[in-house]
Amino acid sequence: MRVFLSHSTKDKAFVEKLAGLLRAEEIEPWLCEVDLDIGHDLPVEISKGLKECELVVLVWSPEAAASPWTEIEWSAALHREVSESRTVLAVLMLRDCALPEILRSKIFADARTDPEKGLRDIVEWAKRQRAMRGQAAAETTVRLRGREPEGFVGRAQYLDRLHAELVERPGMLLLYGSPGSGKSTLALQFAWQFRSAFEAVVVQTCGQRGVDAIAAELAGQLQVDGRGLAPERVMAACRDRLEGSRSLLVLDDVWNGDLEGLIPGAPASVLFTSRQRRWRWIQPAHALEVVSFSPEEAESVFRGYLQAETVDQHREALLELAGRVGRLPIAVVAAADLLGGQFGPLDQAAREMELDKLRTEVHDVPGLLGEAVGAQREPDRKLLEAMAVCAPEGFWLPLAGEVAGLSEAERDQARDRLINASLARVIDQDRQRFQLHALLRDQLRRSASLAELQERHAAALEGLFRDRERRWRECRECLEEVNPALRFLWERGAADRVGQLSHWGFSVAWRTGELGVALRILKQEESFWAGREDRRAKHSLQRSFGNQALILKAWGRLDEAMTLHKKQEALCLELGEQDSLQIGYGNLAGILAAWGRLDEAMALYKKQEALCLELGNKDSLQLSYGGQALILKDWGRLDEAIALHKREEALCLELGNKDSLQRSHGNQALILQTWGRLDEAMALLKKKEALCLELGNKDSLQRSYGNQALILQTWGRLDEALALHKKEEALCLELGNKDSLQGSYGNQAAILLAWRRLDEAMALLQKQEELCLELGLKRDLGYCYGNWGLLARQQGDGKLGREKLEAALAIFTALGMPRQREEVEAALRKRARKGTRRE
Repeated sequence: MRVFLSHSTKDKAFVEKLAGLLRAEEIEPWLCEVDLDIGHDLPVEISKGLKECELVVLVWSPEAAASPWTEIEWSAALHREVSESRTVLAVLMLRDCALPEILRSKIFADARTDPEKGLRDIVEWAKRQRAMRGQAAAETTVRLRGREPEGFVGRAQYLDRLHAELVERPGMLLLYGSPGSGKSTLALQFAWQFRSAFEAVVVQTCGQRGVDAIAAELAGQLQVDGRGLAPERVMAACRDRLEGSRSLLVLDDVWNGDLEGLIPGAPASVLFTSRQRRWRWIQPAHALEVVSFSPEEAESVFRGYLQAETVDQHREALLELAGRVGRLPIAVVAAADLLGGQFGPLDQAAREMELDKLRTEVHDVPGLLGEAVGAQREPDRKLLEAMAVCAPEGFWLPLAGEVAGLSEAERDQARDRLINASLARVIDQDRQRFQLHALLRDQLRRSASLAELQERHAAALEGLFRDRERRWRECRECLEEVNPALRFLWERGAADRVGQLSHWGFSVAWRTGELGVALRILKQEESFWAGREDRRAKHSLQRSFGNQALILKAWGRLDEAMTLHKKQEALCLELGEQDSLQIGYGNLAGILAAWGRLDEAMALYKKQEALCLELGNKDSLQLSYGGQALILKDWGRLDEAIALHKREEALCLELGNKDSLQRSHGNQALILQTWGRLDEAMALLKKKEALCLELGNKDSLQRSYGNQALILQTWGRLDEALALHKKEEALCLELGNKDSLQGSYGNQAAILLAWRRLDEAMALLQKQEELCLELGLKRDLGYCYGNWGLLARQQGDGKLGREKLEAALAIFTALGMPRQREEVEAALRKRARKGTRRE
């Protein structure tokens, strides 16, 4: 055996030691420094070396990661693994360095802390691979019934595991997986590839038959005379025949739980394939799920049926087709076979291939899936059909159970049977989230009762979201269900239900910080009404525009948000809808305030206030008071600001509006902080935090964390403050809230500045500046430059420090922020005095 040692020349000494250990085991290493003479064509010789070597060991280090040659070498090794369906590559981690994602499953040895152990492990691995190849290639008198699978690709990791469990020592292993995942083909390939390791190899198909029939057929294969014997005696005779030798029994497609009497003990090995993941005779540690093809394996299938240049030319369309069928092996093979008979444009044929037409002379994908569904009990079929009308990305089981009309006990029993039968997948067990395979879902949706199930799905969602104030956590689990339900209701002409469910879905998604889902719901509703000129369409569009703008504002995309608010305002004026108009004024004012255009913002808030008083709309009135108070705070008129916040708070308590109440608590706390009343401010922020956790409002929660952290900074409790800022940062990244994220970076930088961790502080200030410039946040950019000036001063760069402080001063002056301007002026004067003293 020859082993190609892929490495950086910087690691030459270590690799030469590995080469010596391999030679001692009669394994020939290939090293480019040794095996290439001066003047040889390097690419040609390396290609030749890779081709001649059975194995490749990649010695990984920062220098190897930076080498384009090592990347070419390990990429070629991975390609061989797929095309030859066997293990070729191992990674020996020499020094810490991030691995490419595709190599993460390939670490066989670790030499970082114990180089000697790493060397021993890789040598033992190479010896095992040599032994496996010797067994596969040996002459044998065993003749296996049936044909060796044609066009078998990939699956090297499965064959390695089967060899370890069944060849290296007697044992039992279960291959389980969804219909069409290739379990039987994999088992047959293993039996053929390693048949010489056994004295006898028997493959027995089981299926949905009684154990008596299976035992009688197996007896015929083993030439056991079972005539006149009771079924138990026939099973015992088969078992005794296999136990007497080093044999392999493959029990394929197991459905029956009474097969235990057929299973031989050592020295025989037994391989089971089944859709069921649990049988009483197999421990969970000896059950291995057969999953869908990797993209590389799917591509290899296409290369087996189509010309290489054709695959190269249409690779994107082919992989897209493989993705549409969930890369299910039987479906990929059927699709490749069908495309091989196409003589029109291949990319068009791939993109237009109908999934229910995946039938060839050998493979019938819809038939296989239909058979799997038909074999289930009635409650299981009901739950499967209900799952098929839920969101394809993943669904909440209680919703599917309600659509199916099952009791909780019936639902859970059906769930367990479907999971065990590999017909449903677990996404998150604790949250009761599951998923169907795309092809199985497509098969089930061809049911005659689809429309009835979709109506029950929509009605179940309406019932849940109607009680959203109390059941918001359950509603959050079902947010992805809203758009499929909206499309169904719209096609049924139920426009009123569409508007209601869209509003409910948006409000839950907005409150819980699921802003991406919220925007998708609004975009779906907008698509229904776009292009229509009737009053109802315009009313729905203005509401959608306003809510989309709120999301864009939260993401810091203020220009886009302003454009949508202007479209909303125009529609409201056209329709004479004063209530929606006052909401639009408030939202426009919020954007202007964020841009520092406070006079214009205050004027709009006053317009909103007047309309609210005229209409008696207390809820929007409290929002207007809150917005005006924020501007008064920025102008330094804190007494007036707190008075307005108190009016806002009173209205919130009267209305029971907890979401606005938590905002009022937070804004009042900011003023109390300014006055130095930190204990009172912290108490209000704790109230805000509790309300946010109760409501699931992640966005306001991150603000509470950030402001609590600022108080802790003032108290000198910097470790606690930084911990809260990190929680704030994590929520901002989750929500995509760039506005608050930049503030968190700035505040963390201030702590690092105090600790004199200047490089880390500088990195965060640069991130803050980038976000502020992107979002047009002048005020926060002023704070950023102020801290940057102080940092530059600590680093001894007086010129840069003064430039940044002057930039901050210009911003605060332009925005009319006297307190901040005075602080920067004081810092500049202090800098000037220090300069004079030095002179």
